[in-house]
This record gives sequence, C-alpha cells and structure tokens, in this order.
Amino acid sequence: MDTLERIALSASKATEEDKAKLKKRAKIEFERLDKLFSNSDTKKRIDTFKDMFSQCEIVYKLILKDFKKNTGKKTANREKIQMSEVPYALAYAGYNFDYEFLEKLFGSESRCTKMSVKILRDNLTHSIKESALKELNDRYDELIGYMETFLNTIKNAQ
Repeated sequence: MDTLERIALSASKATEEDKAKLKKRAKIEFERLDKLFSNSDTKKRIDTFKDMFSQCEIVYKLILKDFKKNTGKKTANREKIQMSEVPYALAYAGYNFDYEFLEKLFGSESRCTKMSVKILRDNLTHSIKESALKELNDRYDELIGYMETFLNTIKNAQ
C-alpha cells in the first residue's frame, strides 16, 4: 500500500458527522488562539518568555552533551532536560547552582500550585492553556528572574 492509499484509508475511518465536529472544534481553537495572539502585549510576553527559555535550554543542552560524552553516558540526538541529570551536568561544568533553583527552572513536576519555567513553557508551546497564561502573567517577573539568573551565571563565569 503506497502513501496515497494509506491517506485515503485514514480519511475513510471517520464518519462525515465526526469530521464536521472535528473541523468545528479546530475552528473554535484557531479563533481562540487568533484572538489571544492579536493582543500584542500577551504575544510579546509569551514570545519573550519562550525565547529566553530557549536560550537556557540550548546552553544547558550543550553542557549536558559534553557531560555525557566525557563521563561515558549515552548521548541522544535530541537530549531532554531531566532533573536526574541537570545538577550533575552543571556541577561537572563548574557551576554551583542551588538544587531548588534548578527545580524552579528545569523541574518537570508542578510543585504545589506553581509550575516550573520548563513546564510553563511546555504548556504555552503545546496548547496555550488558560491556566498557563494566567500563571505567566501572575509570575512573569519571577520567572524571567530565574532565567536571567541562570543566563547571567553562564555569561559571567570565569
């Protein structure tokens, strides 16, 4: 079976009614996102937050790859941020970050009612949940502060 045949088979698995309902849901979601991004202040906050986290992530993954390579650990083409590795990789590179600080920046669990910077970035990237947007607005300065601290420590290291 070639690709076009597999696509046609996939298209035949949903009823016309199901297709119509799904199209309606997709349109409603698009309209929600379009309205959200039409607010330039909201868009700028999201973009600034995500851009700054991207810098943190890229720098950290560079350190992680070197750590893994030089300590005999298996590397991947697309490394993931895992708190089981973060403090060790950064200590290997000579940085002395507080563990709780790293949890607030790179942790994968939502502690109490606050999301880590990483989890919030994921929620703003993959679905833009209202709760994530509210948390970004409520904690914007705090979250930006975590990322600035991380990046400034990297930038000013001797």
